[in-house]
Amino acid sequence: MIEKAKARFPNLEVREWDLAEHPELAPRYGVMAAPAIIINGRLEFSGVPKEQAFLARLEAAGHGTRQ
Repeated sequence: MIEKAKARFPNLEVREWDLAEHPELAPRYGVMAAPAIIINGRLEFSGVPKEQAFLARLEAAGHGTRQ
């Protein structure tokens, strides 16, 4: 799903963090469980979203242009 998002939104910046190694990030973004997806500094999904919901949210957030 991440690879599809990168292809569809070429300006998308993706970062992954292991919360065990970076526990300070969970409270910063309101993460209560992993996996979690944060878009533009805001917790958008707890758990793995359906692909269409994920891509639609990225589109709404203005991450690049559609290809």
